[in-house]
Parts: sequence; structure tokens; C-alpha cells
Amino acid sequence: MLGRHVYRVMPLADGGWSVVKEGEATARGERPTREEATRFAWQLAARDEPSKVIVEEAGGAIADERVFGADTALELEREAEAVTSPPPAGEPPKRP
Repeated sequence: MLGRHVYRVMPLADGGWSVVKEGEATARGERPTREEATRFAWQLAARDEPSKVIVEEAGGAIADERVFGADTALELEREAEAVTSPPPAGEPPKRP
């Protein structure tokens, strides 16, 4: 898979918190508090790099976001831009 695996921590109607991996039909787990759900999501994301954890508020606004591991596709894109971009004025060109 190119890109990051995304885990979302979302509040439940009953007051608990759910951890869902995007693209999966069922939650990976539920926890009674936001802190416990966030720690659980961090553990999952750390084992599934490159990944990201997004913690949502009740209205869907993003409260927190954490990235785990390097995104290979993004790193390759940045390297390609560095090689093809002209140097800033007054600097010698970079050699590959």
C-alpha cells in the first residue's frame, strides 16, 4: 500500500471511544476514555508504519494527529523535486 495507514480515534454515543483503521468495516477496539483509545491507536500505528493516528472531537473536528514512520512515496517525491528544482539564486547547482 502506498501512503499511510490511518487510525481514527472517535467518540461513541455511549461515552466510550472507538479506534478504527480506515478501509476496514469494523473497529479495531473500544476503550472507555479518550486517553486509553489514543494509546491503543498509537500502539497499532507503531506496528503498522508508515501510519497516522487522528483523534477526533465529538463534532468531527481533529483534536490531535501523530505520524509514525517515513512515507516512502512522499520521500521519493521530495528527492525527485530536489534533483529537478533549480537552485536558489546565487547557489551552485546540486549534483546527483
